[in-house]
Amino acid sequence: MALLTGPATDRDPLARVEREITVLLRRTLEEVWAGGYGNGPVDRYTYPVLALLHEHGPQGLTELTRRLGISKPTTSRHVARLGAAALVATAPDRGDPRAVVVTLTPQGGAQVARVRTARRERLREVLRSWSDADGEALADLLARLNLDLDAHRR
Repeated sequence: MALLTGPATDRDPLARVEREITVLLRRTLEEVWAGGYGNGPVDRYTYPVLALLHEHGPQGLTELTRRLGISKPTTSRHVARLGAAALVATAPDRGDPRAVVVTLTPQGGAQVARVRTARRERLREVLRSWSDADGEALADLLARLNLDLDAHRR
């Protein structure tokens, strides 16, 4: 059985990455990512629906579920909540009448812009002492990590 070690003494890169991701998620969810939602249906659970629709355009519920990495009933609840607030719209899929296509509304797009602005303001504060090169390196490494995580899920 391996002994747990602290961050100051651990030289295993994988252990350090695991620890730092854990800390990153806890801190960003609490402070950096918590802002910009406003009072309403958008929160840390429903915002990813809006962000994916903004990035990838209209898509079927099945595709949205796959991209979110959550269950279809959970995705349906998120979409219903956002739909009730007119942030997304649903329509039957022309190719499959049993399926639905989810589309971001102009109000939903405005909400994405508000959340991203709030997050970027907080990130700007956090990273103000970083050089542009360090910021670019972090963005590149995070993009690489996300690509590898997506490939691993498939």
